[in-house]
Amino acid sequence: MSQLLINQYLNRLSRLRQITGASRETQVREAFKRLLEDWGESKGLTFVAEYDFVPPTKNICRVDGVLLESLRAPFGWWEAKDTSDDLDAEIQKKFRKGYPQDNIIFEDGRAAILWQDRQETMRCAVEDTDQLGQPR
Repeated sequence: MSQLLINQYLNRLSRLRQITGASRETQVREAFKRLLEDWGESKGLTFVAEYDFVPPTKNICRVDGVLLESLRAPFGWWEAKDTSDDLDAEIQKKFRKGYPQDNIIFEDGRAAILWQDRQETMRCAVEDTDQLGQPR
């Protein structure tokens, strides 16, 4: 991911925090959503917010966003959480519900955690532009 896109994300996040004075998911997630939209567009992927899917557990789930390839095949998933949430506990709750574990990023405006192939492959502060930008 380009450093330019990451820096634009951090600037948006900072502005949202300054303007709203809050760090709730519904207020700050727009910055990360925009990062995913812009990066996806640069790769020929389409970002869809509030994406419903039915996992093997058969209960309908809704991720905050998904990047889709041209034939509606999911490339990657995104789930935003509040900064007051225990991110690890929230991840486990989502996995118990049947959320994908093949290429999903969880973030709370402070940290980003990437799971690929059923294992955590990256965890970093969102301000860590070097690690956040590393290809996986």
